[in-house]
Amino acid sequence: MIKIKKLPKPQILIENAAEWTKQYCSQIDLGIKPNNDLALKYNNPVIKDTLEKETHGKCAYCESKIKHVAYGDIEHIFPKTKRPDLYVEWDNLTLACEQCNRSGKRTYYDSKLPLINPYIDQPEVHLQDIGPLIMPVMYDERADITEKVLKLNRPALIERRTERIKAVEMLLRAWSKETNQAVKDMLKEQLCDEFSNDKEFSSTVKGFLVSRGFPIDVAS
Repeated sequence: MIKIKKLPKPQILIENAAEWTKQYCSQIDLGIKPNNDLALKYNNPVIKDTLEKETHGKCAYCESKIKHVAYGDIEHIFPKTKRPDLYVEWDNLTLACEQCNRSGKRTYYDSKLPLINPYIDQPEVHLQDIGPLIMPVMYDERADITEKVLKLNRPALIERRTERIKAVEMLLRAWSKETNQAVKDMLKEQLCDEFSNDKEFSSTVKGFLVSRGFPIDVAS
C-alpha cells in the first residue's frame, strides 16, 4: 500500500453530491432500499476515470494493476451500509480490486479502529514490506486489522509479488556488477523506476531494494 494523493472532485459531484446524498439518506431513514439508479450514482465514467488516474490504475489497497484481470470496483473507504451519508462523498471513494473490495472490508467499520487509509495515513508507517509479505508494524492494531480484513497476504498476491521481486533482482544484480559508470547510472535509473507509483506492487519492490542496500533517496 502506498500514499495516494486525491485529485480534484469531478464536476458531476460538485453539482449533484449533496442532492443525491439527501435523497439516498431519506430512503434509508424510511427503511426503503434505494433503487439502483439512486444507489449507484457514484458509478459514473467521469468519476471512475478520475479514480483510475489518482490510483494509477491500481487497487488502492493491494496495488494490483486492476485492468490486468478485471474492470475494477469503485470502492467506499467507509462502507455505505455503515455511513450512508458518505455514499457519494469524494473523499470516501477510491478504486479497488474485486478481492479487496469484496473482502471483509465491505462490512467492517470501527470508528475507533479504522483501516489504514492510503489517502490520509502514511501506509509505510503502519505496514512493512518483508519480501513478498505485507506485515503490520509490531503492536500496531490498525495495521493488524487492515492486513487481516483486506487479506493482503492472500496466496495470489504473494505469488505476484514474488514474481516482481525476482524480475527486479535480476536488474539489481546487473547494477551491482556493472563497472562502467554510465551504464551503472542507467541501471540505477531503471531500478528507481521499478518502484514509481504507477508500477504494480511498488511498495514491495521498494522494500526489497532497501533490504538489499540499494541507495534510495529518502524523498522517493
